[in-house]
Amino acid sequence: MKGQINKLRVLVADGSSYARLILESILSCSPELEVVGLASNGPQVLETLRQRKADVILASADLRRNEQLLVFKQIFSECPTPIVMLIEKEKLSLELLKEAIDLGVYGVVLKPGPAARPAYRTLAEEICRKVAAVRDTAYWDPSKRLCVLGEEMQVLPQPTQRELRNATADTIIVLGASTGGTQAVEQIIRQLDPKLKAAVLVAIHLPPKFTHSYARRLKGMTDLTVIEGRTGLIPKPGKVIIAPGGRNMVVQTVMGNTSSLKISLNEDEEAVHDLPSVDQLMVAVAQSGVRRVVGVVLTGMGKDGTAGVAAISQRNGGHVIAQDEASSVIFGMAKSAIDSGNTDKVLPLSEIGPYLNRYVAAEQQLVSTTDVNS
Repeated sequence: MKGQINKLRVLVADGSSYARLILESILSCSPELEVVGLASNGPQVLETLRQRKADVILASADLRRNEQLLVFKQIFSECPTPIVMLIEKEKLSLELLKEAIDLGVYGVVLKPGPAARPAYRTLAEEICRKVAAVRDTAYWDPSKRLCVLGEEMQVLPQPTQRELRNATADTIIVLGASTGGTQAVEQIIRQLDPKLKAAVLVAIHLPPKFTHSYARRLKGMTDLTVIEGRTGLIPKPGKVIIAPGGRNMVVQTVMGNTSSLKISLNEDEEAVHDLPSVDQLMVAVAQSGVRRVVGVVLTGMGKDGTAGVAAISQRNGGHVIAQDEASSVIFGMAKSAIDSGNTDKVLPLSEIGPYLNRYVAAEQQLVSTTDVNS
């Protein structure tokens, strides 16, 4: 029927079988909601999400194996899904809340007493309302998400044409990943030199709801400038640009100068998976006129990035790194890149960040020496 709102699919996660049944009963009474699964611990949550799509997770913070929000971190990394968190008032802190928000928690319900069997039916209206409220959050509505992004954007003066020509970094690093990629990229970003003379572009297969909060999370891990990609951004030295989830990010030339680049976004209507595309981003950067391009293929399923590293490998100033099997959550994308014969280095995750620092610094020194001698 035209205008009918599809039911929100909800996964309930609580260590108590009693609580799961009560919460399922409460949610099932709402015409807006449909319970698609019940889970008692972290592995069950992840397994259920892999088997069926859920729009929202109603999860207890004290879910088994969720110490330090480990389960929420795994959900964010492998199957990003908005979460309403159930938690005792005594356990809620500002620090925990900030971390939870960065992992996709958009609503909190304080558990009613008694602790052994919380009287959830006394909060039935609040629970249903907060679960259904995902439609009104930045995780759901792209226009609201853009408003949130706009509020955090700094208003900067327009650069002159000369500044624009000289703004693009000489070296651009492209990180590409899928399953397990958010944690892999976090480790690399933490290790990068805060004075890195390169721009870093990141493409991880994530849905539209999560890359904004992921960029915020990365900001707290580095002194480099971290921002979610938007049309017109210049890949300057020291800037980390995260491709928005569900959209392809590429680079375009500025005023016909192939060495001056800006970010461009597009939505590939034919693509079902692999968004943002690692291949499209790597190929676009490889075809530009910047002096050096470093492609890094990390953990993930599939072959996205293989065509990209081929383009980087075949251009002057191209260098390709792949994550090794032992440190990969899924050894698919990196394996495909290695098997293509276009990789220069295969490294464990812990060594990729330091290697990038050394590589960029060495190339920068080489350029400085060449400029002095010329």
